[in-house]
Amino acid sequence: MALPKTHHCSACSNGAATDGVLHEDLVVGAPLSMEDLTDAQRLDRFALKYAHDSCQVREVKRVPHDTLSGYAWSVRFTEGRAAG
Repeated sequence: MALPKTHHCSACSNGAATDGVLHEDLVVGAPLSMEDLTDAQRLDRFALKYAHDSCQVREVKRVPHDTLSGYAWSVRFTEGRAAG
């Protein structure tokens, strides 16, 4: 049940974010089995995905999206380290 290996948040990826800035990322292609997890389990799964940038996931929710499965996951997170 692996998640996609990359995410697309330019503010996070280039270090432009500061503590307390909330970002939102849209993850398309996460496995359908993500639906079977509890909210806490989804937070844990996405927390591992974003840990490489010292990001802390705050919220994960399913949102409509124009894909084959018809939805994607909205991930709201903060960057854990100060920019610079």
